[in-house]
Amino acid sequence: MASVDYTGRSVDLLTFQGVAELGKNEIVPAWGDVGYLCTGVQKVVQTWTVLFLTERSTVLNDPGRGTDFLQAVRSGRIQVEEDVPAEFSMAADRVSRLMDQDAANAGDLPDDERLDSAALLEYRIDRIASYLYLKIRILTIAGEERTIFLPVSTAIR
Repeated sequence: MASVDYTGRSVDLLTFQGVAELGKNEIVPAWGDVGYLCTGVQKVVQTWTVLFLTERSTVLNDPGRGTDFLQAVRSGRIQVEEDVPAEFSMAADRVSRLMDQDAANAGDLPDDERLDSAALLEYRIDRIASYLYLKIRILTIAGEERTIFLPVSTAIR
């Protein structure tokens, strides 16, 4: 196993294991090995995704953590594709503010570990499979970007 010098860097536990840094990857949630770390753009993407998919009021001792996006999907506020951009925008803005607060609390983070923006590139509601598919571009202040695809289970039929 190779060692990496993380001097002067912050690290996070790697939640989405088995994902190559570039290219298409399918993520299958499962209990994997422990102790893997991530940094840089991968850390930003992981943090953004976890915050975006965390329902507000579900984090013990931090009820303000997360967004209302999944609640919007489950409660029926998203019924047609035209509803998606506004709900995404509100949730993405909230994640951006949370990540800015985290960065301020952490002190001096490198630019590749700070979020610049998250943009909704494409979206589609599949009424047969009951999924909302999101294609999102995450950009760091350093200019590194990654595109992620999030399938969100819905009750839309």
